[in-house]
Amino acid sequence: MTLKKPDWSKWREKLKDVYRFQIVDEKHYDVKLVLELNRLNVIVVGGLLLAFFTFLNFLFISFTPLKQYVPGYGTSSGRSEVISMNIKTQELERKLNAHQKYVQNLQNILNDKVVVDAVATPLKKSKVDSGILSLKTTDEAEFVKKMEKGLQNAELMESVRDTKTSIFSNLQLQKPVSGKIISPFDPNKSTGTTMEAGANEAVKAVLSGNVIFTGNSLSNGAYIAVQSENQLVYILKNNNQVLKKTGNFVRMGETIANAGKIRPSGKYASVLELWYKGQPIDPAKFLK
Repeated sequence: MTLKKPDWSKWREKLKDVYRFQIVDEKHYDVKLVLELNRLNVIVVGGLLLAFFTFLNFLFISFTPLKQYVPGYGTSSGRSEVISMNIKTQELERKLNAHQKYVQNLQNILNDKVVVDAVATPLKKSKVDSGILSLKTTDEAEFVKKMEKGLQNAELMESVRDTKTSIFSNLQLQKPVSGKIISPFDPNKSTGTTMEAGANEAVKAVLSGNVIFTGNSLSNGAYIAVQSENQLVYILKNNNQVLKKTGNFVRMGETIANAGKIRPSGKYASVLELWYKGQPIDPAKFLK
């Protein structure tokens, strides 16, 4: 069985056959539109329309944000931005973790749950030759604990004095309230210094710095923690109301809270704590 070869001449002739397309009014039989077309014209016009819309689609994708939706599209600058954003995200994550640890340490301080290793300190531990103190009775053990604590505080102050510019040599604190000290600093009982205040008296910032923590508790009332320069942190407790938010910058002498009543006396007072590298410091020595 042999296959017949297509007669291309007939196909070419058919492409040129003219067809009439008419639109006629059915009621009056008026001819409204007459089009004479052949296959060749239809193919040419269809091809031109297809090419036009293809070119138009190319322009839309190339010069509008629609190109961002094309799979695999990207530039070197885009990839570098993604890498940069990834690095910044990791850095922010590290800072967030460090901030959370810092806030946790402050909460421990505010709740009188000071963890010895919570705040890293570069101070070197002195090697104390206990000698006869290694054999302790109950009274001697308590005495040694006090001695060791005293040595630790002395070591802290000594390290500060050894620096070329001691932060305590010219340190001056603004008195938070106008009253006198009614309960002095005592590291064995309380790390706070309590000062008498008037009813709802304005509590001043003792140093300029950034507010790093605020809160409220039954034992401490409304409190606010401010970080100043040289790793100094001070906390003002026993307030009726705190007027600043975390992240605010406060200046020395600026009103940041209102004094509240202290229990069980019912007198208005303000409690000030001063901390340096995780160690409580007596603020009374530096008040103006």
